[in-house]
Amino acid sequence: MRALSVVTPSLFDKIEEDKKHLIQIDALQIPLALIEGVQPEFDSDADQYANLVLVKKSSFSLNYRDLGIIENAWRRLQEVEGDSFYPIGSDFAGVVEAVGKNVKNLSEGDLVIGNGFYPDFENGAMPGIPSNHASKEYEVYHFGKLVKVPEFISKTEAGTLSIGVQTANSMIRRAGIKEGENVLVTSVTSNTSFFILNALWEKGCNVYGLSFSGKNTEKIKEHFPFIKEIYSIKENNIPKDILFDVVFDAFSDTYLEYLVDKMNMSSRYLTCGIFNQSSEKMREVKPANLSLLIAKLMMRNISLIGNCLGTTDDLVNGLQNYETNKMFIDSVFTDNDKISDFISKTYNLSNDKFGKVVFQY
Repeated sequence: MRALSVVTPSLFDKIEEDKKHLIQIDALQIPLALIEGVQPEFDSDADQYANLVLVKKSSFSLNYRDLGIIENAWRRLQEVEGDSFYPIGSDFAGVVEAVGKNVKNLSEGDLVIGNGFYPDFENGAMPGIPSNHASKEYEVYHFGKLVKVPEFISKTEAGTLSIGVQTANSMIRRAGIKEGENVLVTSVTSNTSFFILNALWEKGCNVYGLSFSGKNTEKIKEHFPFIKEIYSIKENNIPKDILFDVVFDAFSDTYLEYLVDKMNMSSRYLTCGIFNQSSEKMREVKPANLSLLIAKLMMRNISLIGNCLGTTDDLVNGLQNYETNKMFIDSVFTDNDKISDFISKTYNLSNDKFGKVVFQY
């Protein structure tokens, strides 16, 4: 069983060069490797597996959140003597290999992805992301943490979708967009924003984008022709006569202070993340003027809404968008490729990534 993992120095030294990579997070050099592990046990007839499902992964992808998980895992492993590892990964697609005797909604051969419903419990399963180890080639899940993939989505595409689709559709549902409202999507070329934009087709609102880097904005306009304009935070070129009723923001520590003066009365600002996630960046980041920020939010009756994942309905309904509007896939890697190329491309070290990067088993 293969898995992409944070590994101890002793294990890193034993692994072939094309199966390992040192990723830099601030001042840290963290060893990652595609390793061979032990396949989990599974007995379909045993009571202890009655509500569980064994999944063989077809593909997986890494998300921005995995950087924090990688750092935290390394801080625990770096002083460990001997060979040890911590598998990583957030999104996956896989085929059901076996089911427990109480499982009625899934069968062997079904293609599934993770269901990160949150914050409520469902079907006796814990809320939240099903696994922080999604690169494990075989993994056991509670049946409630899996959703069957529609036939129009491929095994490769499916390995990119669950967290982004569930989050984006939750944010749009909670925003309560009205026809004719001005909607702004920040970091418009980021993967999170691709998911949000893909859920905004035919919403009857005026959609605008905001870019920090300014790269690839023409590609975004081609794929999402309903976008009226994409502005640049560096050029500070948002017209003074445009105020936004809804802002969807993946990186609130980058954009919130800048945008609060550009929002309408009774507008909604929804965010699902922050950019500065590493411990070093969190220490170095310049704190916001909280009193001034809160005062501006109050003066305009702005609702600041934090969003973590979404409901099962957000995921299931959101997947229907991908029958006609496909996810951006930048590149697909396999066991024949260098793992360093997969990781470097995922985190845009080559600065030319456009869409999700997938590892396919």
